[in-house]
Amino acid sequence: MSANQPNIVLFQCQWCLYAKTDQDWVENSLPENMHLVKTSCTGRINPLFVLNAIQGGAEGVMISGCKPEICHFKEGNIGARRQLSAFQKLLTHIGFDRSRIRFVWMDLQDTGRIQKELATFEKDLVDLGQSAVLVTRKPGFEGGMHD
Repeated sequence: MSANQPNIVLFQCQWCLYAKTDQDWVENSLPENMHLVKTSCTGRINPLFVLNAIQGGAEGVMISGCKPEICHFKEGNIGARRQLSAFQKLLTHIGFDRSRIRFVWMDLQDTGRIQKELATFEKDLVDLGQSAVLVTRKPGFEGGMHD
């Protein structure tokens, strides 16, 4: 991984990538600077999960879910969007640029779109420059007690 590649965490609804090739790519071929967190629905993402990713060194967080009208859990993604929009305001207040968190609504027919969205997001993060404002622990820390 080169120094100019920002660390990105992708929270992905397990239902939003219908095409097997896209799902295989996300699960097996993400670049080293990207980390996948699968969830049953974007509505299940606690904003503290996003904060944890940022504190762990993520310079950007992408949340990929079903389009609102086709959410597997009816309105889970709408609730997530509402909750995380409020959370973005808090992050902005404490100095984290809200453009470093991005929602992507996926349609079942959007084959190949996740790769394009991640590439665009990565470029946008590179243009913003490095962000270390909220990093409070060593990136890659696996947890547990240390001396």
